[in-house]
Amino acid sequence: RTDDLAQLVRVAWSLFLGNTVEWYEFAVYGYLERTLAIHFFQGSAVGAWLGFGVTFLARPLGGLFFGMMGDLVGRQAAVNISIIGMMVATCGQGMLPTFTDGMLWGRIGVILLVLLRFLQGLCTGGEISTITTYITEVARPGSIGLCISLLQFTINVGFLSAQMAVFAAEALLGQEAMHDWGWRLPFLLAAGPALLAIWGRRGLPESPAFLES
Repeated sequence: RTDDLAQLVRVAWSLFLGNTVEWYEFAVYGYLERTLAIHFFQGSAVGAWLGFGVTFLARPLGGLFFGMMGDLVGRQAAVNISIIGMMVATCGQGMLPTFTDGMLWGRIGVILLVLLRFLQGLCTGGEISTITTYITEVARPGSIGLCISLLQFTINVGFLSAQMAVFAAEALLGQEAMHDWGWRLPFLLAAGPALLAIWGRRGLPESPAFLES
């Protein structure tokens, strides 16, 4: 069974990397909540957590949309679009104007933040459903549970990577710089692994179950 898992990783490593990026963004926002509350919600922790919660509203819609897309045009197309959307949503949050740039720019920043959080939720819902479907279809019958369990492993890697990125940025920049502009870096750092996942998914073979349907 470990051979089956190794074979799946060789074929679908870009899916697991994308899943890591997905949960990395989720965790980064949580770790930076206090700073984001000041920059986007004028110090309101409730506002910051409501912004965080937007993704949960979007995830079921994303699962529905990308699930239908996967059934119509293929799993490969669905996961390629979802990872691009996640990268745009994650890195975009690190480039937004805030209330430190003025009241007007702050309001624009809040609107864009909510839209990006919604986009991230859509793509996350699509990733979860489509990747799980793909693994179920390509894994060998006796190893499906083991192969799917790797998704849980990548979730934890995403959380750990986010914690390391935030703590490293704060240690290197100091609290003042981290508060002023350094908070943007953990979001922008997602571009590297996301681009690698996009490149890897270009060669992802379509699942036999979809080709036969």
